[in-house]
Amino acid sequence: MIARSTPLWMALMVFAFLACNTSIKNDAKATETQKDSMTTATDPQEKNRDHYPPGDFFMASGNEPFWNIKLNAEQLVFTSLIEGFEEVHTPLPMVVRAADANVKRYRAETEKVIIDLQIAQGDCADTMADKQFPYSVAVTIQHTGDAEVKNLKGCGIYQTDKRLNDIWVLEKLGEETADASWFAEKVPEIEINVAENTLMGYAGCNRMRGSIFWEPGLLRFTNIATTRMACKPENKEAAFLKNLESATAYRIENNRLWLSNPNGPQLVFKKID
Repeated sequence: MIARSTPLWMALMVFAFLACNTSIKNDAKATETQKDSMTTATDPQEKNRDHYPPGDFFMASGNEPFWNIKLNAEQLVFTSLIEGFEEVHTPLPMVVRAADANVKRYRAETEKVIIDLQIAQGDCADTMADKQFPYSVAVTIQHTGDAEVKNLKGCGIYQTDKRLNDIWVLEKLGEETADASWFAEKVPEIEINVAENTLMGYAGCNRMRGSIFWEPGLLRFTNIATTRMACKPENKEAAFLKNLESATAYRIENNRLWLSNPNGPQLVFKKID
């Protein structure tokens, strides 16, 4: 409490100091809270590691100068003919995704290097190898604390999860156990070929074939075409195909393939070979 004899100007200074001190403490507390939040947001998302298959899931390369990059669940590996960057290993960074396009960014910073990898879906031609790739890649790399940056361009491709490569027989349609009586001959089955990203099989009345699109955490069945045999009205082939085409995510466990989307489970298959 301020005594009555205290001059007005001194009283104002005391109040200003107390208010400023309180503000500094609150700002410091807010900064610490924000810092914790940012740390949490940029830490590796361990739960997303379930999306990564065993081995390298992405590979890219470029020329002039030659370089190569590989990603797996544990690390990013960069090799090149560039002096000082012959071989670089970093923990796999958290992926940052663009909101309006299929573009992903991985940025790793270590005591020695800073490497920034951008992967964008779109046709990419490797003229030296005379090959087409489905992704264009941009890489910047520099020594930590060094202003000089190497800018590299190239092409890349995802390596579809090899665990999908098998014959799968329908076990559940939605959350219901599949019954052979729902279909013309037997329950549907699909055979996935990850080398060609294709599928073929029996849809419950007709034969079918199509394509698969895979990225970490994403599996889509596309361009599905079937033969045109007449099916009984009660046949559930249409429901099966609808669920197959609406699936966006998958999980493999106990010899089973679970397909789902944000609305819930779509199909469950059991491996048979």
